[in-house]
Amino acid sequence: MTKELLAEIADAQMVLVGIGKEMEETYKEMENDSFYSSLMAQAEKEEDAAAILQYLQCYYREKNPDSGKIDAYNRLADLLEGKNYFVVSLCTDDYIYSSKLDAGRIVTPCGGFRALQCHSECSTDQEPLVWDKQVTAQVMEEIRQCEGQLSKVDFPVCAECCSIMYFNRIDTPGYKEEGYLPQWEKYTKWLQGTLNRKLCILELGAGMEYPTVIRFPFEKVAYFNQKARFYRVHSRLYQMTAELKEKGISIQANPEEFLKN
Repeated sequence: MTKELLAEIADAQMVLVGIGKEMEETYKEMENDSFYSSLMAQAEKEEDAAAILQYLQCYYREKNPDSGKIDAYNRLADLLEGKNYFVVSLCTDDYIYSSKLDAGRIVTPCGGFRALQCHSECSTDQEPLVWDKQVTAQVMEEIRQCEGQLSKVDFPVCAECCSIMYFNRIDTPGYKEEGYLPQWEKYTKWLQGTLNRKLCILELGAGMEYPTVIRFPFEKVAYFNQKARFYRVHSRLYQMTAELKEKGISIQANPEEFLKN
C-alpha cells in the first residue's frame, strides 16, 4: 500500500470506500470437493435448485471461511480506525460483517446471507424478509448431518406458496431491496455531508458489475468535490477517467493483496 494513500487517509476528514466483485468469494473449490459436488448434483434435479445452491454456498462459507479476505477487511478497519467513513460493498458473501469494520457504516446493496425471502410476490401477512438467524443455523446443522443426502435437509419454505425461501441476494428472483434500503438511506445522508470536506475515496476491485452503484457515482463525487482524492485499485480495470487525472490515482493490483501488503 502506498505511503501516499496512508497519508491521505490519515489527513482526510471523511473516507468513502467501495468494495467490488474482485473481493467476493467465488465458491470454485466447491466443485472440487466430493461432498459439495454431490449435493450440487442432487440440487440440480430439484425445482428450487437455485435456492438450494445458495444454502450450500452459505454452508461452504461457514465451514471454509476465507481468512485472507477477513484479514484484508481487518486491515482496512485498522486504516479507518477513528475516521468518519462509510463502506459500500457489492459482495454477497458477508465476510465484511465478520471483520472489525463497523456494521453501522456498511451498506451491501446486493444483499447476502443475513436474511431470507420468497422469490414470489406472495400476498401473505408474513414479513417480506426473515432475519431470524436460528432458521439459517438449523439448515446449516441439517446439511452437516445429512451424510451427503440432500433429501434429509428440510429447507425453510414460504408460508403461502410453500416454495423454498431464497437468501436476500441480488441473484434471487424478485430480489427485495427492503434488506438494504434503510442502510442505503443512512449512506446517502452521510454522502451529502462530504461536500466541501477533505474526502479520500478508495475503490477496491469495483469493475463494471453494477457500475451505477460504485464506479460511476464515486467518479462523480470525486469530480465535484474539489477537496477529494480518488484511489482506484483493480487488477484489470484500474484506469482513471481523463476528468479525474489531476485528483485520481490508478493502481493495478489485486485489492485483497493490496490491503494486506
